[in-house]
Amino acid sequence: MRAVVYEGPNDIRAKEVAEPALQDPEDAIVRVTTASICGSDLHVLHGLMPKMETGTILGHEFTGVVHAVGPAVGRFRAGDRVVGPAAVWCGCCRPCVRGLYGACERGGVFGSGPLFGGLQGAQADYVRVPFADVTLQPTPEGMTDEQVIFAGDILPTAYSAVTGLNPRGRGVQAGDSVVVFGAGPVGLCAVACARLFDPKRVIAVDVEGYRLDMAVRLGADHVIDASGGDVRAVIKGFTEGWGADCVVEAVGLQETLNNAVAVAAPGGGVSVVGVFQQPVSVNAPRMMAKNVSLAMGMGDLGRIRELVDLIETGRLDLTPLITHRMRLDEAARAYEIFDTRADGAIKVLLTT
Repeated sequence: MRAVVYEGPNDIRAKEVAEPALQDPEDAIVRVTTASICGSDLHVLHGLMPKMETGTILGHEFTGVVHAVGPAVGRFRAGDRVVGPAAVWCGCCRPCVRGLYGACERGGVFGSGPLFGGLQGAQADYVRVPFADVTLQPTPEGMTDEQVIFAGDILPTAYSAVTGLNPRGRGVQAGDSVVVFGAGPVGLCAVACARLFDPKRVIAVDVEGYRLDMAVRLGADHVIDASGGDVRAVIKGFTEGWGADCVVEAVGLQETLNNAVAVAAPGGGVSVVGVFQQPVSVNAPRMMAKNVSLAMGMGDLGRIRELVDLIETGRLDLTPLITHRMRLDEAARAYEIFDTRADGAIKVLLTT
């Protein structure tokens, strides 16, 4: 089969590899129909993922058709269309029972190397999915791959950021002011998700004009070009001096984290879903003085079904994020476009 393979830093290519096989009774083999390039794939591309092994198949955002199932799989059979999760979880260990699927003791992230479970990725003709009954979700009749593909990764990350990154976290509430730092794919999804909860205003911050335009299209009331002035002062003006009740940091930089804490309102919350590559610091005195809480983590993949339902009923539509559609064999060029943000790139899909 064809797959996108990591051959070393800044070296990925589409090549022939062996097809995956069932290894556990709870496995399914999915024939991938559409995959997507994610921002965290770029960390792999640039050699920033620790312990990454050459020969690893990349990708963790995908849709497809069930090709084969193990004897313990009861929810799916060959021919079923499905949405794949970015990571798998067993559903029965202590973290899973507490709803912390990202901390599953037996789980792993597709295409992210041995540090994250050693699973082969989904930018391929076929992918093996452990714990299929728990992790796969059916694609409803009549819905397209492009409608549902983001429900397996960037959308649950963004949804968790605005609803609370832990099971008891404070999420966006009616009348809140929401600020999203970063209008990349996750940040743009956060803008769209925040609108579901009747906020007073949603403010998006970025340095790319075309991405800020997309934020408006997805529901932002105000946008701020961070390269053009005092972001904190502008947000203070938009919020009548109060600040933001909910702040999403979807960039992963010290500067944006500092700004996120600074603009949080008294009693507000900061959700950090940007991926940091180095240790960072926070302004603890400022947070203490304002009773600001900070949560950091990955999205709740257990909500994929809920998100597919929101898409099916028309309350969420993330298809405007898709700017490029390319073949799996064009992966090297697709990664270049996504990495350099060429041609207004936001999300690049790969079809098998």
